[in-house]
Amino acid sequence: MPRATGTDAGSTTVGGMPTGPVGSEPPVPLPATSQQRAKNGKRGKIVIAVVAAIVVVALAVAGIVLAINRTHNDTQKHTAASSTISKPSKERKQPGKQADADCTTTPDASLSGVTGNGSTLIATVDFSARACGDKTWKGKNVKITIKSDDNDVLASAVYDFTNDPMRFKNGEATRKLAYATGQYWRAPDQIKASSTDMVVQKDAETNGVAAKGVGDAKGGTKIPDSDVERYAHLALSWQIDNDRSSVYSLEDDVTTQLSSKKYGMEVDGKTWKYDDIYAQYLELHAEWPKAVMAWASDYDYYTRNGYASDFYVILSGETFDSKDAGRAWCSDNQFGANDCMAIDFD
Repeated sequence: MPRATGTDAGSTTVGGMPTGPVGSEPPVPLPATSQQRAKNGKRGKIVIAVVAAIVVVALAVAGIVLAINRTHNDTQKHTAASSTISKPSKERKQPGKQADADCTTTPDASLSGVTGNGSTLIATVDFSARACGDKTWKGKNVKITIKSDDNDVLASAVYDFTNDPMRFKNGEATRKLAYATGQYWRAPDQIKASSTDMVVQKDAETNGVAAKGVGDAKGGTKIPDSDVERYAHLALSWQIDNDRSSVYSLEDDVTTQLSSKKYGMEVDGKTWKYDDIYAQYLELHAEWPKAVMAWASDYDYYTRNGYASDFYVILSGETFDSKDAGRAWCSDNQFGANDCMAIDFD
């Protein structure tokens, strides 16, 4: 084993290599990885600081941009509002527009009065609909029917208020309606308004063109022919029963016969139906209010000679001292010899 030689005081060498001071551990070199980690740590802190600074700057820039945008939007809104105030849009709802909208509720109706104008029935009708308030109603193809208290149809026609609206005030309106022959089946002087009911129906079937109005009374169109015939037939039966006592009162006097018709007969260029027969009664009754309807078979005058007596007969109801006086009356009122004749029930 080599012998140790002295060099510096307190130092030793082994194999020519200094071993450091006697009694101390040899220095341990720092591993390369630890040194790199220390450098990386410092570098990481620097990067984090830079990123944080960038984030702060970015947030500051974003705040400035948002503020600019908000200011721009507020300016646009203010400009739009100013433009709206100074130049009203044509589409803007005008005050009261909703209040003026048409009413869509079908009103109820009641008959307050009825008169005759020639052969036309004029009905004064009160309409009510709380929902209509002060609005107008433009019902189209509205069938308005007048019924008796025992449910007989006295009048019915279809009216169009589209271009002639019904104007309500506090939910109430009054209109005059004209019913031409073929649209009513009871003489006006035989209708008691307080004993009637009325029915109002929208979207009804029409038949032909509307009759002309009379004065301020609105004209309407006929209902279907099948209904017209049915109501006319029923009206003839009612009229015969209603007038029976008046006809009997004429048996002791001379009177004049104005018409004698039967269903299906051909005369005056047409085939007579129930509607034609009753319409003729209404026209004659309008001119001579005493006119009455009779069923010929009910009276000996028409049956005693064995002739056919299934006729609807219209009598003037006027009385005369003699047949000659009756014939003179027919002539004075411009009836033809075949249309008017004097009769004596005795």
